[in-house]
Amino acid sequence: MLEDFSQRENKSQKFVISQKLAFMRNTLVALLGILAFFLNCSPSNPLASYYSFEDKTVFDLIDKLNKNPNDQQAAELLPQAYNAALEKRKETITTAKTNASVGDRWMEIAKEREVTLQMYNAIKASQAASKAVPEPRDPSAGIARAKENAAQEYYNQGLEDLNYNNRPYAMKAYDLFVKADKAVPGYKDVKTMMATALDKGTLKVEVMPVNYNSYGFNYWGYNNDWLQQQIVNDLNFGSYRDVKFYTDWQANQQRIPVDRVVDLNFSQINTGRVYSDNQTIKRSAQVQIGTTKSIPPQPIYETVYATVFVKRSYLQSFATLQCRIFDRLSGRNIFYDQFPGTYDWKIETATFRGDQRALPPADRAMINNSGSQYPPSRNEIADRLIRNCYNLLISRIKTGVNFQ
Repeated sequence: MLEDFSQRENKSQKFVISQKLAFMRNTLVALLGILAFFLNCSPSNPLASYYSFEDKTVFDLIDKLNKNPNDQQAAELLPQAYNAALEKRKETITTAKTNASVGDRWMEIAKEREVTLQMYNAIKASQAASKAVPEPRDPSAGIARAKENAAQEYYNQGLEDLNYNNRPYAMKAYDLFVKADKAVPGYKDVKTMMATALDKGTLKVEVMPVNYNSYGFNYWGYNNDWLQQQIVNDLNFGSYRDVKFYTDWQANQQRIPVDRVVDLNFSQINTGRVYSDNQTIKRSAQVQIGTTKSIPPQPIYETVYATVFVKRSYLQSFATLQCRIFDRLSGRNIFYDQFPGTYDWKIETATFRGDQRALPPADRAMINNSGSQYPPSRNEIADRLIRNCYNLLISRIKTGVNFQ
């Protein structure tokens, strides 16, 4: 009797565990189905714009079955709605095939089929929907074929454009090769063709060494011509899609056939000289020294005096950077302009004699001035001037110069 009871108890426990596992499995499937539905219908879904009325009906019915697997009406309507969505998809795919745009038509077809794939995944993720539609259509192979066709058309048209052997068509070819690689990553030798097309479509610009007003750059305290390399770096950093900049040394070392030349010349760099002047200023002020014994008391004032000795040192510097961009073969100017730069330095210090109570705040500031009493060096001034001119130049080039 005890053995029979123990066996019955074990069976009962196994039944309870199996029921719990089944419940957990069904709950997980339902949650996955709901998650798939919301992902499909989310505004961030890139395929949402491709949904037809029939598609939305299918997803709505799947959602109802995920919420209530016993919804008999939704279960009966789902197969009809699914077949209607597939038929509608045939119409949209037929329309996409008539699109004359090379390659793009196949990418449109792939997207249409990806909507069908979303329906397929949503049905598979839902136990109730899978019972209603036991054999949904898996369009994965069709999507792969469409993308393969797109890559082939992009690639072939890219080769054709590249054969024109000019920059505009080379850039068109580059864009087509990029599309082919996006459709089927690593399609044929598309990476190599992208590099070839980009090289043929890129305009090469040589930046010559800067002429520093008949002096070498080391005259101004520089160990190398930082400005030449700086403009190359700045212009290569996201300024132009189809223009590449090189120093003259880079162009010569890599044997690059340049198309345009940038010539930079400081027509003047004047670091100026320090001038000084002195000024004596008499100050006086009324200060309260007490009050009267009257009722009410009145303030008593005294006049105090001071003499302020001001020393002012200053210098003014200026420079002008000329920039000429021209075609290497014809010498035709693409751009020419001048860019001025200024730098002024001034310091005022003071001493005084007399009563400090007579001094206004401005005088106290000069007396307490703890700034450097020494003017900047020649190379510091030149560096500031060159950078001011350069900032104007680089801004102008980036916003208003077409190298083509």
